[in-house]
Amino acid sequence: MHRDLSEQHTKGEVLIVEDTPASLKLLSDLLTEAGYYVRQAPNGELALWTAQSRPPELILLDIRMPGIDGFEVCKRLKASPQLCNVPVIFLSAQHDTDDKVRGFALGAVDFIAKPFQAEEILARTDAHVRLSRAQHALTLERSLLEQRVAERTEELAKEVEQRRASEEFLRLASKVFEATQDAIVVTDREARIVATNPAFTQISGYEAQEVIGKNVVMLHAGEQDAAAFEQMLQSVMGTGLWSGEIMARRKNGDVYPGLLSASVVRDDAGQVVNHVAVFMDITERKAEQHLIDFLSNHDALTGLPNRLLARQRFDQTLGTARREGGCVAVMCLDLDRFKSINDSYGHQVGDKALQVISRFLTDCVREGDTVTRQGGDEFQIIVADDAQLSATMPMAQKILAGLRKELVIDGQQLTVTSSIGIAVSLTDGDSFDELVRNADTALFRAKEIGRDNYAFFTERMDAEIRDKLAIQSQLRGAIARNEFEVHYQPQMCLKNGVMAGAEALLRWNNAVLGRVPPNRFIPLAEEYGLVNSIGEWVLESVCAQIKVWQDQGLGDIKVAVNLSAGQFANDATVPYVESTLRKFGIAPACLGLEITEGTVMGDPNKAVAALRKLKDIGVSISLDDFGTGYSSLSYLKRFPIDVLKIDKSFVDDVTTSANDAAIALSVISLAHNLNMRVIAEGVETREQVRFLTERGCDEMQGYYFSPPLNGEAFTALLRERRNLLDM
Repeated sequence: MHRDLSEQHTKGEVLIVEDTPASLKLLSDLLTEAGYYVRQAPNGELALWTAQSRPPELILLDIRMPGIDGFEVCKRLKASPQLCNVPVIFLSAQHDTDDKVRGFALGAVDFIAKPFQAEEILARTDAHVRLSRAQHALTLERSLLEQRVAERTEELAKEVEQRRASEEFLRLASKVFEATQDAIVVTDREARIVATNPAFTQISGYEAQEVIGKNVVMLHAGEQDAAAFEQMLQSVMGTGLWSGEIMARRKNGDVYPGLLSASVVRDDAGQVVNHVAVFMDITERKAEQHLIDFLSNHDALTGLPNRLLARQRFDQTLGTARREGGCVAVMCLDLDRFKSINDSYGHQVGDKALQVISRFLTDCVREGDTVTRQGGDEFQIIVADDAQLSATMPMAQKILAGLRKELVIDGQQLTVTSSIGIAVSLTDGDSFDELVRNADTALFRAKEIGRDNYAFFTERMDAEIRDKLAIQSQLRGAIARNEFEVHYQPQMCLKNGVMAGAEALLRWNNAVLGRVPPNRFIPLAEEYGLVNSIGEWVLESVCAQIKVWQDQGLGDIKVAVNLSAGQFANDATVPYVESTLRKFGIAPACLGLEITEGTVMGDPNKAVAALRKLKDIGVSISLDDFGTGYSSLSYLKRFPIDVLKIDKSFVDDVTTSANDAAIALSVISLAHNLNMRVIAEGVETREQVRFLTERGCDEMQGYYFSPPLNGEAFTALLRERRNLLDM
């Protein structure tokens, strides 16, 4: 009786379990003033006794308590049939992620972090009490409905069985038949319809004369509900009764759900003479259930997933990413100064703006990504990505750019910008809560650096990606701004000490970034599709310089140009090399092309064909960094290579490491056996020169003789005609 009164005169009954008197009093006073009937328990033992004596509608449960802690209390509550459906909200430290994970596993519906915020306590308590009541009411209503249908069916069946014995009862049954709001269909033993009531016409759309004499199967939905129909038939034939949900079809073809109770009518001999079906259209109740289910997992204003559904989506996305070797990025997005829109234009305009922005964000993500609203002007985006974040970064940039455009809401022009914090599963955590927390931290940093921006949680990643974006931005106009320069490093003959040629090395000096090392910008040029245009510029610059040297009487200098993987894979490279040589009037013998092992081993068969085309032109081919990659001898003998280059990593310790010395000697021997020349890179000491000379290495390049020089300095070196053997 007391429970009924509390439900009628209060917002709900809440049990607070908290061992700290101050917190217990604070929560109790807060909820009591808000209209809740509050019961208290200072420990786990008393909490279980109190809940069992009269189940509350909601339990606020502290985790850390002496004796039985909150986890054990929740476990025992969920094991009790009487208490298992009572929602439990844990009271926990704000950053205790492990507690949250364990709590949700035990069946908790939510967490409230300490120190308590009154608005959060009231909002979460109100939401879960209302949701619990709605679910309880729906369950009770369904139970009562099924009971009423079953009772009515039994009554009607008895009326049909007794109509021969009592005309008065028959007239009463006729009135019930006509007046009931549930559809009633009576068939003969062959399931042909013999009678229907007005409610049947109202629900199905069929007039009685349209169905009399026809098989009742015509009212069923058909194949899409074949299993339920078969179950009904078996039950009716076996037991004479069946009750449950079934799908029916209206006259206009619409399929709809109904609650059906079917039974048989027997004569005095026990033979079936009729079947009676009582049917109730539950379309509206299904819609209500669907709405409740939807609101349990979605934001009511925007229709976006809420935190509960977001957590499920994250777990699914993370599982897929782990299997595929990817990662998951979580973006926390906050609209900058959105409160001013609500203050200036009102909450109705603010709500419409949030709906427009929600649709925009949904359009920005890919299928499989998730946009969620966490309340207010805060959104989260869950993105499946690769280790390079090739989807996350463009998406963040697209969102920032799109939100800068003015919104027009009810004739009002609104300017909205956003700040985004990003955390990535590879580096910043593997749980949803941890990534959200870290993304929130990054969001705060994004606002600190000026808003309308995004930031990564990891400082290292943040710096690397911003550096990458800066290089990408500057790289696109580098050729037009004349920022590239070719340097040349001499390649010296170890036998006679004269210069045998040079290697062309690209340098970039940018006004914003300063001098950018090749190992930073060349990979990005490959990634962003700029390597072909840069490679063409280098080839033309080198050929033009060779022509200048020849015109100055400095001889036919042979220069080797590095060919990137992207250029090598481009079918237009070979014709371009040939046309460039013709354009500057350079003999093919003056040009060498250097490729790496990784470049040719991507598709060895295609590489062989491409190398032969280059050889047909007359240029020489060098294999750079030999020994650091695949080093497949079976393919090496197939490649038309002229020169093998010993990588600097082997040359550095060639005079002190027996292993490096053995590798260098093996490369020299292998190359000579395959009729190739050998150039050692990175030679810096006289001892290295002596070792390489004594082992038969053909050429060297390195700082021992000269660093890479620009065109003017290299020209001076050519005029000097310095000999390696004189050093």
